[in-house]
Amino acid sequence: MNVIVHTRTKQPGLDKKLGFRYADSIDDLLTNSDIVSLHTPATADTKGMINSAFLAKMKKNSLLINTVRGSVVVDDDLFGHLEAEPGFWYATDVYNGEPTGKEGPFENKIAMHPRVFGHHHVGASTKQAEGAIGDEAVRIIRKFTTSGQVDNGNCVNKAQIDEKLHSISIRHLDNVGVLAHVFACFAKAEWNV
Repeated sequence: MNVIVHTRTKQPGLDKKLGFRYADSIDDLLTNSDIVSLHTPATADTKGMINSAFLAKMKKNSLLINTVRGSVVVDDDLFGHLEAEPGFWYATDVYNGEPTGKEGPFENKIAMHPRVFGHHHVGASTKQAEGAIGDEAVRIIRKFTTSGQVDNGNCVNKAQIDEKLHSISIRHLDNVGVLAHVFACFAKAEWNV
């Protein structure tokens, strides 16, 4: 299998070590790949990146795999491409409009398309993933206890450095007066929020 990689963060020599080719551009990747698998963060830059222009550059009989986020897809463009290209397939475990909890209404025309293979989003729920998460947490804790350094190299969507001195995140009951009480506590402590 020939593997082509498109990334903004090329690591010199990694292609030779792992046996893949860096694509010259996203167009190079799309026009030369039978299977395109997305591994990009969900950001403002990637929102809607799977649109009609992106899909038009893919091979007619190709497969697109999206295990990133539904937000990278323009649903109408993807649905139109599925209808227009009978050899094109889409596999995903993320959709726009997914319920936020375990239960809830969910209707998505892409999920119902006959050439879409959908699965629920369970990547971190496998025994292998749970073990890897546990091992990584222990490694980070050990590093901190031995060196005092926080190793967050594997942190995804890391917050940018903020000029504020402190940040408070409050989860509270949705009852009348709870948030007012929280602010009363701030006022009593003479905190300027």
